[in-house]
Amino acid sequence: MATKDVVILLIGLHGTGKSTFTRAATGERVVVGNGVDPCTTKCKKYSVVYRGKQFAIIDTPGLADRNTVDENLDILQQIADQLHKLGQDHVTGVIYFHSIEGMRIRGVDMDNIRILEAICGQPFFSRVAFVTTRWDLLKDDQYSGREIVHQSLQQLCRNLLPNSPDIFRFLNTSESHQPILDYFFDQESYTEGYGTCPQLLFAQELERYRWERKPEKAVRKTAAGKQVVAQSRKVRKGICSFL
Repeated sequence: MATKDVVILLIGLHGTGKSTFTRAATGERVVVGNGVDPCTTKCKKYSVVYRGKQFAIIDTPGLADRNTVDENLDILQQIADQLHKLGQDHVTGVIYFHSIEGMRIRGVDMDNIRILEAICGQPFFSRVAFVTTRWDLLKDDQYSGREIVHQSLQQLCRNLLPNSPDIFRFLNTSESHQPILDYFFDQESYTEGYGTCPQLLFAQELERYRWERKPEKAVRKTAAGKQVVAQSRKVRKGICSFL
């Protein structure tokens, strides 16, 4: 893959609109789920030319607390395989998706954001865009409540990324994906003119562990892998306490 390509990794819980965004951005016939059952079960790369640049959009399955630890580690392994194909220094940015349908930011959302942090690492946070989705599914009397959720996520985003832009809204229209792609277009243009793009912490760790005797266990040793295992233990502990 040429270094001029803009490579975007999509991360978020299942049902948050990753595939819907991919369909809007690429024009491809991407299968979209119903928001309950995940439709994306494998990482897949989609390509589109936007403003004269080649974009590669990596749609990923949703990491979730209802998955087993092995299922979530398998998703991380799929992401690792995609990064290996691309080259670890070719990821331009990450989009984190959050469905606005929920009344509040839940514990599972925070868990997912912690996985996002572990995948990216602090130096890469300037390349992360938060996107709220499913605005098009709300009823008129639901907007005010969801604005509060949007603002809460905005504050959380600013705590993580002090110099971050406003959170993007994806409205599932023919043009609402464009400001998001513009953001990464400008990021890549700046990199080409003035410097290098930071690397994902996840990719750096995979490169470090790849030469060990059991490279298949590399994902579990990464910060993201450890976060997934820790969250799974927390869920199991909660279930046992309930019983």
